[in-house]
Formats: sequence, structure tokens, C-alpha cells
Amino acid sequence: RTLLARYPEAKWHQFDAAGRDNVRAGAMLAFGRPAETIYHFEKAQRIFSLDADFLFSMPGSLRYTRDYVKSRQIEGDERNRLYVVEPTPSNTGAMADHRYTVRASAVEDIADHLAALLGVSGAAPVGTAPAWLAAAARDLSSHRGHALVVPGDFQSPRVHALAHAMNRVLGAVGQTVDFTDSIEAQPVNQAESLAELHRALNDGKVSTLVVLGGNPIFTAPGDLKFVDAFKKAAVRVYLGSHKDETARFCQWVIPMAHELETWGDARAFDGTATLQQPLIAPLYDGKSPLEIISV
Repeated sequence: RTLLARYPEAKWHQFDAAGRDNVRAGAMLAFGRPAETIYHFEKAQRIFSLDADFLFSMPGSLRYTRDYVKSRQIEGDERNRLYVVEPTPSNTGAMADHRYTVRASAVEDIADHLAALLGVSGAAPVGTAPAWLAAAARDLSSHRGHALVVPGDFQSPRVHALAHAMNRVLGAVGQTVDFTDSIEAQPVNQAESLAELHRALNDGKVSTLVVLGGNPIFTAPGDLKFVDAFKKAAVRVYLGSHKDETARFCQWVIPMAHELETWGDARAFDGTATLQQPLIAPLYDGKSPLEIISV
């Protein structure tokens, strides 16, 4: 923000090829603003996963695994039960009590059916819900306040919005799920941000382009033909850890220091702020993004 205030004509763009645009867009549909969802699996007795591999690949998965197992090990008959709907085998699916394989394109329809069965207004299912889904809905409803619906990061924004609505109906909010402000300093739709940069490059509006990490030449969607637009910036500077595709098309390449070589700060998945302390001195005179922005 300090840099952009000093150079008002500068633009800041963010892009991660495996980003969480759908999660952010789903929160915008549900709440009208970006938000982070925090799950409390240790309090959940019934869990329904909509292609969410929360035990392995989601942010906070290590903590979530510990919390899930804690609820799993309760003595007696009342321990958690996990339903998983997914198109591809996952670690979470392997742990499920009830696992259902569906086409990737069918997950949203399953979410609509489940939402309608739980009484969510605005759900638009097509056809009749399968018997197993109706049984799962009754099981979730009978554990109000201790039930949880978890959407996968790469499911559509509608699936995420439906999951938020189902959790509200199930009394999960404030019990098995909480919300915090976005942990991103600048929450934006990253696919749109990259497309905006692509247009600016093609229109000749970018004289100097500085890339801080990543490898956009390689990871940008192929239909953008990003390399052709990239070369239209007169001066191209790249802070990177490897001599990769993006480095090849830049006049200046700066070695990027590893996170274990640099000072910095970060936020955990639940919003907890922390300081980043280097474990070693930079081996190859690398620089961090903070140092480059400061210069």
C-alpha cells in the first residue's frame, strides 16, 4: 500500500495457478465480502464433505486432522461420522464411513439436493435425490449444532455458498464453524487480476513489469498466450528461485532467497499473525520480496 501510494499509476496483480478464487467468490455470494471459514472438527459429530480433502490438502489440514481424530476417538457409541462425495480417491475419502463416487460435474447437483433436503431456500435441485443422500440429510438434521458441511476448495462458488447456507440451517455457525476476515492483504479474484494485467500489456500500458516469485509464463492459462503479451513490457524484472520460463523472457533476474533465509511475517489459516525468522544466512545473496519492494 505504501508503494502504491507513492506511485499512483502503478498496479498490483496477484496470481496463483492453484489459488482459492472459488472459495473467495463463494464467500462473496454468501456474505457480500471475503471471509475465511474455520472448521471445528473436534465438535462435529456428523460431517459431510463435498469433494473436500480437509485431512490432506486444505489450508489447516494438519490441525484439522488432529481435531477430526480427537472426535473420532471418543469412547462409546457417539463418535463422529463422515460422509464424503468425491470424483477422485483422496485421503479424506479413505477415512470416510460413507463414501460416494460421483462425476466431478455432479458435485454441485448433489449440493443442491442436500441443501433442499435440509430446507435451504434458493436450492435448485434437478430430478430426485438418491436415497442415500436423503438418509444423510436426516442424519445431519438430527445432530443440529454438531453437524458440518465442508466444500472442496476447487468446487464452484455456488457450492461454497450453498455449504454456508446449509451450515447456517444446521446451527453450525458459532459451533462447528466460525468466520474471520480474509487473511489476504488484498483479496481479489486472481484469475481476473491476471486477465487485467494481460489486457494492460497488450494495450501497451505497462512500461516496467516486476514479477515477485511464481512463474506466470508457465502457469498462466494457455488461452491467454501470456508470453506474447509479457514481452510487450519494455523493462521486465524477475525475482525468482530458478532460471525458469519467466526468467528466460526478462532482462533482469534477481535470485530470490528461500523462506528459511529471510525475515518476514505471515498469517496462519485461522488469521493468527506470526513473525518469520531466518534459520540461516542467505547462501547465494538472495533477496526477499520485502527487500525488493523496499528498494
